[in-house]
Amino acid sequence: MRKPTEERQREIEMRDELERLISQDANDIKTLVSQAEKILPARPQTGFLNYHEVKEVSDNKATDIVDAIANFYLDTRIIKEIPYVREKNGVDKLTVSNLLFQMKTAEHAIIKLLEEIDNGNTHPRTFEVLASLQRSKMEIVKHLAQFMVIMEQNYKNLKEDYRVKKAESSESLQEGDITIEHSETQTQFRGTKGLMDVIRQAIPETKATAALKDEEDGEQR
Repeated sequence: MRKPTEERQREIEMRDELERLISQDANDIKTLVSQAEKILPARPQTGFLNYHEVKEVSDNKATDIVDAIANFYLDTRIIKEIPYVREKNGVDKLTVSNLLFQMKTAEHAIIKLLEEIDNGNTHPRTFEVLASLQRSKMEIVKHLAQFMVIMEQNYKNLKEDYRVKKAESSESLQEGDITIEHSETQTQFRGTKGLMDVIRQAIPETKATAALKDEEDGEQR
């Protein structure tokens, strides 16, 4: 018969000791727990996740990502001064921050489950939850990549829309209705071309009026 190894022998002794302790009177439950803690190997409690720190890091990273994309396509002045662009920039940062936070927390849960499996928890349900978390994390990564593409295209469109709107505003100022009021008449025309025509027509008339007035003044003298 094969003799058990030293490690195996210790495991058998630990199991026998635990069985003996469990079979004792329930009134000594506190003593049993204390003795069991001395027999079982203690697991180091490490790897706690600081959720507030992770949220802050996610917020800062989201700000860097969105600002980098926005500033690549738009001038900083436009982002700050135009309300629509400013509010959209804030919503994009919030969305990216939430995706990053969810990805970090999913990673933490996956690591914890892997540690449980390594420590001997090989229940089938543990593997099912692990697989579900891994799928969820990959979905988050995919959503983040898709949102980055959508966000980049949106800022490209905003740049073009701003250029068109600015051109239309400038054209509207140049071709707007201009009204010249005289003491007895009111003239309205469109664009600078019409204004120049009126000026040209008014100049000869003004010169003729001035010449006639000079002639009348000479006769009076």
